[in-house]
Parts: sequence; structure tokens; C-alpha cells
Amino acid sequence: MAATSHELREAPAVRADDDVLVIRDLSVEFPTPEGPAAAVSSVSLTVRRGQRVAIVGESGSGKSVFSLALLGIVNGQGSITGGSVELNGRDLLTLPSDQLRKVRGREVAMVFQDPGTSLNPVMTVADQIIAPIRRHLGLGRAEARARAIRLLTETGIPDPERNIDSYPHQLSGGMRQRVMIAIALSANPDVLLADEPTTALDVTIQAQIVELLRTLGEEHNSSVIFVTHDMGLVARFADRIAVMYAGRIVEEGGVFDVFRDPQHPYTRGLLASIPVVVGDLPERLTQIDGTPPRLTDLPPGCSFVPRCTEKIAGCDERRPPLMEREKPDHQAACWLGTPMEVGTQA
Repeated sequence: MAATSHELREAPAVRADDDVLVIRDLSVEFPTPEGPAAAVSSVSLTVRRGQRVAIVGESGSGKSVFSLALLGIVNGQGSITGGSVELNGRDLLTLPSDQLRKVRGREVAMVFQDPGTSLNPVMTVADQIIAPIRRHLGLGRAEARARAIRLLTETGIPDPERNIDSYPHQLSGGMRQRVMIAIALSANPDVLLADEPTTALDVTIQAQIVELLRTLGEEHNSSVIFVTHDMGLVARFADRIAVMYAGRIVEEGGVFDVFRDPQHPYTRGLLASIPVVVGDLPERLTQIDGTPPRLTDLPPGCSFVPRCTEKIAGCDERRPPLMEREKPDHQAACWLGTPMEVGTQA
């Protein structure tokens, strides 16, 4: 794409038996006065060992709720209404709470969006890193402290021997996010969830954090699920992309395939909205007209129909499933370009 200067990489070949996280038909609802809001609707996704998967979409698309649901955490009065989340062959949604607590941090960990509210303000960095190390790895305090200092060094914290005894408010926003990454990686989890980890950071620090997640994921052999609305960051980070809209995945594929040949009109809109940084600048930035639908009143057909400039007859009546496209392992929930396409442009 001309819209981004980031290098695109072909997704590495990975054996099917390397699947570490298998999500099937995951659904999450929130009660509202107007009826249940389907924040996540029958989402399925497979993540392979060592793979980097980006979940992208506008605010309200369901991507953050989806990531929290993987840990069995749903804010407010929301509830997981269906599906399964298999990590290393075990369904996390069926585990008793005491067993699930052992899995969180040890096998799957999360880097939250705002370290300012996620870190405990009255505990030092040392206490907040050492505690999960001792709990999950069984190390003594001295060994755990030494491991914590190594993790802070890996994540780029300057003078880690001193800063490990700092409180969160004594660190910059970028340093606090690096501490969050160190905590998440402290027990070498199989899967690392990163929910909009660069939102509150400036552009330079954003790039550093994304590169850090990529590098440390490789070094620790952790699969990384990166939740973001920034397609530019996706290009430099991910092996695969899952595009969410109105609680559903509408396109999934390798980063190279999706950026070079997007198959869903919504994906094309997201890519077209990336500001051009080389060549002639447009007079106006491209945007996707309209607003996402209300989750309490989704259209009977494709949820993107009210905003779609490529809709055809039948799109507003029949909801398209994720279907394979010409490239292997590339799917899109769109009737365009499929044998099911009928009629003319609406």
C-alpha cells in the first residue's frame, strides 16, 4: 500500500499442530435497557505458537472486549454467552476460578491499555514484578529480584537496579508501559495479550513499544495478540490480521495478503484512511462515512451495509460468513467476489 512505508513480511510457515490458542464461536453480551448488546458475536480465531496476530477495528468494534473475554474477564455486567477458549488444549472458560488464576500470568498474560491505572500506585516496581515471578515460578526473593532486573533491562528501562525500587508515578508513561510488559513476560507465558498498549504514548514511543513487543515475543517464544485501531502499527508488527466490525471478524489473513489485496470493503476503508506520508499529500484525509450500527439492533444482513459503497442486492438480507478467498488462509465475510454474489450494484 502506498499509504504506509512499513515493510510487509510474508507470514512464516507454521505447522497446524503448533496451535496454542483456539477460540471457537466466542460471544459476549451486555444488558441494556434496549435489550442485550452483542459486543462479540460468534468469533473464532486460531493463534499458532510464536505467531503475532493483530486485532484491528474502530472503537466499539468489540476488539478489547474480545481480548478480555479470553481471560474470562468481562467488565461491568457483561457475560460470556457462548463458545470456547482452548489454551494448550484446555478450555479456559470451563476452569474453576482457582485454576484460572494459576493460568493467568503463567500461560497467558495481558499488557493493559493504561499502565497508569493498571499499576498499583502504592507498590514499588519491584513488588509488582517479583510477586508474579514468585507465585508462578516458585523462586526465592533474591532470585526473583534478579530475574525482575533482567526483565527491566530487556524492556529498555534505564538503570534498572535503581528504577526497580521506584513507584509508578516516578516513571514516564513509556517507562510504565515497559514495566507492564516486563510483568506480563515475567513467567514466560505462551500467549501475550496487548490491548491498545500504545494509546496514551507519543508516536516515537509507540513505535518503540511495538518493536519491543515484537522482539521480546520472539525471544520468549510467546504468541502475541495485539489489539489496536492503528493499521500503520499493524504493518510493522503482525504476521496475521483479524479485522473486527460490530462484534464480528469480517476479514482474516496474512499481513501481506490483507494489505496488498484486502477483500472486505471495511478493510479497504481502514487502509485508505491511513495518512499518506510520501509523495503528494491529498487535500482531505479519506474517511469511512457513517457510524457503526447499534449492537442492540444489528441489521439482518451484513452489518456494514449502511456504510458500504460496494453493496449489492441481497447484502442487507443475508449475513455473509467468513469465506475463503483466492489466496489460501485468507477469509472475508463479504458476498462480493464469491459464487453467492447475485444482482447488480445497489
